[in-house]
Amino acid sequence: MRKASPALRCLRYLDFPEGGAIVSLAMRNLFAAILAALALTACAGAPGRQVVAVVNGEKIAAADVEAMLPQNLDSVRADTVRKQVLDNIITRKLFAQEAKRAGMDKDAEYQVELEQKALVNQRLYDTITAAGNRLTEAELQAAYKLLQVEAHLRMISVPDESVARRLAAELNQGAVFESLAVKYSKHPSAVKGGDAGFAPLLYIDEPLRTRVTVLKPGQRTEPTPVSGVWQIAELLETRPADPGPPPLSQYRPEFERRVKQLQRRELANRYMADLRQRITYNPEGLDILCKPIDEMTEADKDVAVAYKDKSKYVKVTRLLPVAARFTPMLDSATKKYAVRRYIEEDLMYEDALRMGLQKAPEIVRQLAVKREDVLYKALFKAEISDKLNVSDADVMDYFQQNRENLTTPDTNQVANMIRSRLLTERRDARMQEYVAELKAKAKITINQAALAAVKKQATARVNPRQ
Repeated sequence: MRKASPALRCLRYLDFPEGGAIVSLAMRNLFAAILAALALTACAGAPGRQVVAVVNGEKIAAADVEAMLPQNLDSVRADTVRKQVLDNIITRKLFAQEAKRAGMDKDAEYQVELEQKALVNQRLYDTITAAGNRLTEAELQAAYKLLQVEAHLRMISVPDESVARRLAAELNQGAVFESLAVKYSKHPSAVKGGDAGFAPLLYIDEPLRTRVTVLKPGQRTEPTPVSGVWQIAELLETRPADPGPPPLSQYRPEFERRVKQLQRRELANRYMADLRQRITYNPEGLDILCKPIDEMTEADKDVAVAYKDKSKYVKVTRLLPVAARFTPMLDSATKKYAVRRYIEEDLMYEDALRMGLQKAPEIVRQLAVKREDVLYKALFKAEISDKLNVSDADVMDYFQQNRENLTTPDTNQVANMIRSRLLTERRDARMQEYVAELKAKAKITINQAALAAVKKQATARVNPRQ
């Protein structure tokens, strides 16, 4: 066999699988930039907390303004840009406050809760996997040895444990592995009868890897939970890797990084396996959630779907938002998998809350930014977008008045362009009018000295001698 070059061999062995409001364009980009910068400021959470403005009692920190200033801001433009940035932050505050007064915060809290769940679960993941960033020399050498042996496997992967155990029983009774893989497996190899080809042992996730290493050719593993699915693996043969991995010294730093990545994934898989043991599912409840919602009775909605930690139960009615997203094309197995994943994420969230991860300052600040953004968009839609309309008559009037400046005499060819232009003009005008209304009834104070300091800090990065 022709040997690959050392460079190509390094690439091959580093290729580890990964784990699992509308205003004018200028204003839209500026508002988007404000949101992004505020989020970054929230993450940084360090200096610049001096107050530069107060809007109806709500403070705006110097760091919030400074974060929005361009990196290469010069002293000539600093005053103008600073005023624009502060004015737009004030506008967002006014919109969010008015949205609260209009009662829009109730709908906003649902979106904020989803954001909190995502942020807190990510923090939980980081906490659980932190130990994976430590790597001893012995662990590194053990991982390197796993690259030197390849296993040829057939795979069956299904989302449901009961299905996996039924298939294992059929295999024990003489069923053909390839036939069951084609019919039931969700693994990419299903179309080839489950033949997953050769792969280094290091590529096989735990705990499946441990079970595979003790097999003899022709033997199978029991159904094994791996990354939220259940797998059955049949070993066809093992062989030394050809070509083998290059000397560790040639790519040690990158290999260390990749092994740490694998360690983090294994820690996450171990946590998830333990978590799934804390959940007991009721088949009747899962079956009900596979039905169209309009066919569910009130009695159906009161049925338990799962029991968490042997005491807390989750009823069908709690999971209706999940079922509402199911399309008619989804099969029952996929629907049940989605339900189980939702319940697992919910239990993860409970674990994270018990650990107090939601109290982390950066999470609190990111949620404040998210809440303000949701409220801003809700009020913008209600008071700006939804109150605008461009009729066919408006389009025709514009066409008649500007036909000499248009590139075609065919109204149909330019109607959409005209409608878009008129909508943009009317949005901008309505936005200016509405912001003026909010400012007229607001109490806004600006600390000019603090603003001047923001300008000096921002320009000092570019003009350090100023």
